[in-house]
Amino acid sequence: MAHGINLKAMFRIYIKTAFRNIIKSRFFSSINIVGLAVGITVSLLMLIYVVNELSYESFHKNRKNIYRIALEWGTESSTMKFAGSLPGLAPAINSEIPEVENAVRFRKEYNTILKNQENEEFEEENFFFADAGIFDVFSFNLKVGNPDKVLADPYSVVVSEEMAAKYFGGGSVPGQELYYNDIPLKVTGIIGNVPENTHLRCDFLVSYSTLEAMGLAAAQPWGNWGQDFTYFLLKEGASLDQVSKKINELLYNNAGEWLASRMKLVVQPLSAVHWDTESRGDFGVKGNKAYVYIFLSAAIFILLIACFNFMNLSISKYLDRMKEVGIRKVAGAQQRQLVRQFMTESMAVILISVLAGILLFESSYSKLYSYLNTNFVLNEKHFAVLALIVTGIIILVGIIAGGYPALTVSRHKPVEIIRNGAFGSTGKLTFRKLLILLQFSISVVLLVGTIVIFRQLNYMKNSDLGFNKEGVVMLNFPGNSETVIGKYDVLKDELLKNPNIISVSGAYTVPGINSQMNISVKQEGAPDESSINVQALPADYGFAESMGLEVVNGRDFSEEFSRDRYGSALLNQTAVKVLGLENPVGARLKIPGDDFKNGVTVVGIVKDFHVQSFHNKINPMLIYMNPRMYICMALRINPENSEQTLAGIKTAWEDVLPTIQFNCRYLRDAYYNLYSSEEKSGQLLSAFTVLALFISCLGLFGFSSYIVSKRIKEVGIRKVMGARITGISVLLSRQFTVWVLASGIVAIPAAFILVNEWLQNFAFHVNIKWWFFAIAIGFELLIALLTVSWQSWRAAIRNPVEALRYE
Repeated sequence: MAHGINLKAMFRIYIKTAFRNIIKSRFFSSINIVGLAVGITVSLLMLIYVVNELSYESFHKNRKNIYRIALEWGTESSTMKFAGSLPGLAPAINSEIPEVENAVRFRKEYNTILKNQENEEFEEENFFFADAGIFDVFSFNLKVGNPDKVLADPYSVVVSEEMAAKYFGGGSVPGQELYYNDIPLKVTGIIGNVPENTHLRCDFLVSYSTLEAMGLAAAQPWGNWGQDFTYFLLKEGASLDQVSKKINELLYNNAGEWLASRMKLVVQPLSAVHWDTESRGDFGVKGNKAYVYIFLSAAIFILLIACFNFMNLSISKYLDRMKEVGIRKVAGAQQRQLVRQFMTESMAVILISVLAGILLFESSYSKLYSYLNTNFVLNEKHFAVLALIVTGIIILVGIIAGGYPALTVSRHKPVEIIRNGAFGSTGKLTFRKLLILLQFSISVVLLVGTIVIFRQLNYMKNSDLGFNKEGVVMLNFPGNSETVIGKYDVLKDELLKNPNIISVSGAYTVPGINSQMNISVKQEGAPDESSINVQALPADYGFAESMGLEVVNGRDFSEEFSRDRYGSALLNQTAVKVLGLENPVGARLKIPGDDFKNGVTVVGIVKDFHVQSFHNKINPMLIYMNPRMYICMALRINPENSEQTLAGIKTAWEDVLPTIQFNCRYLRDAYYNLYSSEEKSGQLLSAFTVLALFISCLGLFGFSSYIVSKRIKEVGIRKVMGARITGISVLLSRQFTVWVLASGIVAIPAAFILVNEWLQNFAFHVNIKWWFFAIAIGFELLIALLTVSWQSWRAAIRNPVEALRYE
């Protein structure tokens, strides 16, 4: 009991002594606390991004055994990957591959128009047709309804809680109806709102049999591909390689040798779907591993900078207390007691820093990531990981910062300590110089990485996109209304009366509008199994001119050819390659559906252009005319008098469509919006890099203050001997300048290697230039000089008498 009381008393003494020393050295303590708190905050903010990206699909209980089947089309010399596969695949897997628990299909419909019972129209994005077995495979939280029955019958729909409230308000929802293309869908179940961290963001799940009942299912389930996304749940202990082999055997047995020779089915783990940017026709938010690596590296680097800064100042202050240590050793203090004392003091400062960092984190993370327009899905497991990281920081830094000086001091005899004072304070500074060098080396790496990211973004936004984004105004055209569709030509003619409007065209999508429609296409006379899935783009006369597309072969749509409105098409260069057309202009193509009973004739080939961002490969595309599908209008205008032109456009709109809200924007702005997340991520990395440099400079400021304070008497002597203030200031600043310059030089190979690794995860990347390093090192050198010059100048202007009396 006495021993326990002594330990408690000793611990209280350690705590009191620690806080006394913190208050006594409040200048250095404040620098330590601020630097470590900011470092912890920034690191946690970055780690949240990393944890969220790595958590995609994590809420599915069977996620480790869920796979998606993608499709590769082409020959060894030229292949294309599609996320969608064949509609006949899932039923065949269920009947012929016993190693699979269940296989299911999804088909997403974009820009779906639904009506409620009051006949109000709503445009919805997360609308899927799905097989009845999806609840056996995926962990969607079905709150109302029987999972075996909710999608068993045609015209059944399961809605999310959010959509149930939107369409039906309160009261009982099952049994109520929604209207899809004026066809009633009966609500049979309600699922909980699907988490954000999944590519299957389902607000509406309609039974797959509804497609068959409506006559929209593929007539040739093994000759049509790209629209149906196939997933399967592998049984425990089953061989994935064997299943993959059997799946491709199904393709050969059902689709035939010709198609199987040009097609390969590829099995993807569910966790890999979020990172798949190669597969065409995919949906859902895609992650970029480059940003995960960048943010993870930056989080570690900034935490290291903060820890190095803390250790440097802590060690310096502890070594400055040598006489205190000597007296305590003479009084009988043992080495372990000194270690406890120093570690207690370090832990006290670290705990204060951690608490401050957590408070900063709590107050900033939601605001910061709302700026990024990103919803983070964090649960107890994620916070446990972050808490573990923080605990590790406390223990590791506390041991090093408190244990290192105690072990260093305890090597010396008490008499030597009292006689010589602060060993190492002005002598051997190698370890602390190394810490500063490492801090600024890391800052150089972050600065170079930031420069590269912005150069990368600039490259994406300003490279040849295949179209001319300048001088194009887009109007939102509500083409879902019969009344509005009938006024399209009237509005177009009215707009063309304006001499500042060069051309006008309607379209289903343009760069910057996230609309996508896919159709199956094959050459006339070719077997049905040769059909491929291409992106369809309904557009009007003048589309190529309005968008600045280059017609590389043939011609654009023209009003001189009456057949163009119903029987002509344009292809992009990628579609020509995929279809294998040797003489594309004049080729006849067959397309299923009532709109193309007689097929279409290719009249022109346009140069490939980016509808989506540079992150996405260009899809094979077919452009055809269909006035019922125009949901936007593209106007190429004269850049002069643009404000007057916009006013004229608005006037024309209000004359023709007075009851419809006018909404316009520049194509350039809409396209740049595709890169908003990258731009904001770059800005975020820039802000964190500035904070990393701030922490480094904060440590340099504190350390230079400490070193300069140890040379005050030397300054006094030099001034008495006639030294000038500028000379003394340069003398005191020179060593710090050399350290920072050396850190920049040392960082060059590390920055080159690391940033190159980051860039490997981009589909394209800029080359690292020598001047990136020159800018980073020059900027860092300037900041460091400003940081230490003030301390050196203050010491240099001190009165010599005061300097000689300084203790």
